[in-house]
Amino acid sequence: MKIMRLFFSIFSFLTISFSQSELPGRYHTYEEIVDSLFHWNSLFSENNSPSQYYPGSGVIYQMEEIGTTGTDNLPIYAVKLSYNANQELDKPKVLILGQCHAEEILGVEVSMEMIRRFLYPGNYLNDIQTLMGVLYYTEIWIVPTHNPEGHTVVHGWEEDGEWLQDVTFRKNKTDVNGNGEFDFDPEGYGNDLDGVDLNRNYDFNWFFGDPVNTLDGGCSANPSYVSHYDYYRGEYPFSEKEVRAIRDFAIDKQFLLSIAYHSSRSGCVAERVIYPWLWEGGKAAPDFTVISTLGQEIAELIDVEVGDGNYHHAASGSRKGNAHDWFYSQTGCIQYLIEVATENMQPFDVALIDDTVDRNLKGAYHLLKRAAGINVQDGPDKFQITGIITDASTNLPIQAEVEILEMSSPILKPRLANSLGRYRRLLYADTFTLKVSKHGYQTQVIENIVPSSSSITEIDVALLPVGDYPVSLNCNLPEDGFSQSIQMLRKVNSQIDTINLVEGVNDFVWKEGSYSLQFISDDIFPKKINFELDGAMSQEVDLKWYDILFFDNFNNLNNWNVVRGDWLISDGVLLSQDNLVYDNFHPLGPSRINLTQPISSFQNQNLAIKMNMKNELEWGKDTLFIDFFNATDSLNIYRNMGQNWSYHDEYINLDSQSSDNNFLSLGISPDITLGYRGLALSEMIIFSELESCKKGDYNHDGIIDVTDIIPIVNYITLYTSLTGFQSCASDSNDDEYIDILDIITFINHILEN
Repeated sequence: MKIMRLFFSIFSFLTISFSQSELPGRYHTYEEIVDSLFHWNSLFSENNSPSQYYPGSGVIYQMEEIGTTGTDNLPIYAVKLSYNANQELDKPKVLILGQCHAEEILGVEVSMEMIRRFLYPGNYLNDIQTLMGVLYYTEIWIVPTHNPEGHTVVHGWEEDGEWLQDVTFRKNKTDVNGNGEFDFDPEGYGNDLDGVDLNRNYDFNWFFGDPVNTLDGGCSANPSYVSHYDYYRGEYPFSEKEVRAIRDFAIDKQFLLSIAYHSSRSGCVAERVIYPWLWEGGKAAPDFTVISTLGQEIAELIDVEVGDGNYHHAASGSRKGNAHDWFYSQTGCIQYLIEVATENMQPFDVALIDDTVDRNLKGAYHLLKRAAGINVQDGPDKFQITGIITDASTNLPIQAEVEILEMSSPILKPRLANSLGRYRRLLYADTFTLKVSKHGYQTQVIENIVPSSSSITEIDVALLPVGDYPVSLNCNLPEDGFSQSIQMLRKVNSQIDTINLVEGVNDFVWKEGSYSLQFISDDIFPKKINFELDGAMSQEVDLKWYDILFFDNFNNLNNWNVVRGDWLISDGVLLSQDNLVYDNFHPLGPSRINLTQPISSFQNQNLAIKMNMKNELEWGKDTLFIDFFNATDSLNIYRNMGQNWSYHDEYINLDSQSSDNNFLSLGISPDITLGYRGLALSEMIIFSELESCKKGDYNHDGIIDVTDIIPIVNYITLYTSLTGFQSCASDSNDDEYIDILDIITFINHILEN
């Protein structure tokens, strides 16, 4: 072995001496990666007997292009390794990402060597049981690099007779400054004007990442380290094609576990296994026990480069649009970010490169065995639950939501069974509750599940379909001549469907369950109906005109009194704070802003509030609220603990109340840690329901003035068209004619007021 390492060292030296590249030839260039993948594809993609060590394996290698880069349109390739890899089989899937950041090239070498060892197991007999078992029981996907553009910058290229190279480059080649050129600085770290950090571009906590041209400092371990502009998050989440490719790939495959290889050039997090998450205030990922246990096991299997000991392991404490947090929260895949090697992240010593690869593969094998549920060669405890979800009447698989209630949270996107009905969850030594649910089926809850360290727990679930029932909605419009379309927003669980309605009877057949219906149009009061469907239902839907009690498009704060907090107006938008995120718990109470005047004519009326808004709260912890209050009482009418940071219309309905002189209070109630962007409110309207239209209010803004008279004059003189509401509002004397008499009536009203 020593002779072999000496040979590689001499070869590497000669390569450096006779090449323009600043890197030894041991490292794969992008072209060499592609050539190797295609070469293996020619040997193994149709070979049904690749090795005597894989009896009956069928094809074990498949190659797929999963996307291209954003600037140079370079292909991004993924390799699938498994028994019968040319078929879609029911196996747990694992993803290995070799390289994200351009200069962190050791991850490429780990992933390429992993492919090699599975293809040529006879050369690695010390690992043969692991290689055989993992290949049989799992589907391994390996992406050697999903930043080919950055990879080419690090390895260098010739342009117009000049050799260009930056071995410290981190990002892709996106033209950030828009000058049509690729601007980078090959001298020292950072200062590269172009490029986006691909590991800051995911849409989970993206906004905490660095804006463009941010100056970066060091860390406690290396305070002098600077890398200006290197952590730019991108123009918006998923702005980069490379990241969108990984996103779509991950959503499609539904990986169980993943490793993303990195290297810490600063040394701040060198030789470390990092995993989701442990944020401020001890706020841990719902699966934290599972995640941290496996992370520790992986770290303890990887020896450090110098001296005795193993890699460190730590939960991620930052919120910056990282891949591992996104993978876990949005897809259910637990991803480990492994910082390979020390700050000597591109060693020239070939023996050290090989040794680093060998040491890291031990950790990778452990993760693969955890996914496979095998404990060969000192593999991990199994502690895994799996099963098939089916329709009890047809036996066909269904993609139901599967929850482990002890590890559930609103921060997680619902975990669904795959297209085969298969679910898989990693557990630990404890007692758990399984909940399986889907609209149209009876929910099943299975309690007292005790997983085993020595065998996978199998629980299949057959969900009983619920009944189908006819639903008849008879839409009664407010006046003859109503011409606007009616939309119904049907909310079932967290899903909202938009359905167009017609006047009169609208017939449907819906599944048994809970429904919330919201009826909206430009001219009608936004009516809401909630009901439980457990049999045939016929419902009269009386749609009526509305009056505007309050309107604010937030040109100023004249209508509001800031009780507590830093509420402000910015470009016609009410913001909950002047900083990026709202403040945490205040001993005097929540951040709050109140209307300065009561909502008039409140007594015995149905009210509705429409808000055009963006909201972002700490999931399940902090609350955006609206209260109605008077001198003696308070009524909470709205609570939101979620995130939807894009402008949307939010409707709130109130039944008729018995009190008047009610004021409105809007606020955010946080806990003691972790703030988000809070509320951005561009418009608020408070409606009351009317039996008849409000005469004179042609433009439906709640005020009768000259702007209402002009279009009536245009109708009379120029024969313009009117909607049903406009016709009703214009006909002041209800004689079914719109003429000069109506105009005189409205002018007198304006003068009197």
